[in-house]
Amino acid sequence: MKHENPQSPPQVGILGPLEVRFTERSGSEVSVSGIRVRSLLAALTAQLGEAMSTERILKEVWADNRPTTDRKAVAVAVLRLRRVLGDREGQWLLTRPSGYVLAIPPDHLDAVRAERLVREGKAALAAGDPGMASQFLTRALAEWRGDPYADANATSTVVQRIIELEGLKAEAVQARIDADLDLGHHQELVGELRSLTAANPLHEPHWLQLMLALYRSGRQAEALAAYMTLRQALADNLGVDPGQQLQELHLRILRADAGLLTESATAVSP
Repeated sequence: MKHENPQSPPQVGILGPLEVRFTERSGSEVSVSGIRVRSLLAALTAQLGEAMSTERILKEVWADNRPTTDRKAVAVAVLRLRRVLGDREGQWLLTRPSGYVLAIPPDHLDAVRAERLVREGKAALAAGDPGMASQFLTRALAEWRGDPYADANATSTVVQRIIELEGLKAEAVQARIDADLDLGHHQELVGELRSLTAANPLHEPHWLQLMLALYRSGRQAEALAAYMTLRQALADNLGVDPGQQLQELHLRILRADAGLLTESATAVSP
């Protein structure tokens, strides 16, 4: 597939199936077809801006099915990826003595944008601005279209990046909920938090947020029941009690502590 060379670098998406877009034209999404091309793009995005040697590409893209003509196979895969990127002049996928470099601007990769927005959101939350924090974190979470690298081979480099991105998303969700709790959206959050605790019944931070949302919604008994549900699950599965912060929140809810109605959620959360 041939493309006109765009005026600016392509946008690349890895937070879901691999995606390449060009902002200058309509119908801008380009299919990243072929397992070798997808694997090469995945490997290069996992270490954006860093050179990847031919030997490393062979391990990442072909694994145990190493081709007999090593360098030629890599060169063909690079050529095909350049066509997908609309990169006839070698502007975005560079050839260096040390290997190949994906050299699109960092903000043209959705994962980098998400990381920046999460940092900005958490900084705003720490600075006492939950409204701005919620906006940043909501925008960060909107970058996800599905599981990271959904249609790429799970090579060692890609798997490590997937782990990092899953952790980033979990941080973003938790921080966004804290921001929305501080904005007074506790009633709207109860349903989401029930879904999150059902999906991961041993993840204490979301149980703490659920208890706080229920208590602030005037549902003290349900907040206490949520604690008992978690306590039983932890005892049955791990043989442990809830953490200290959950225990303290439980006691404060038992005492109908009015301070919980106005205290910042980040001061209560782990």
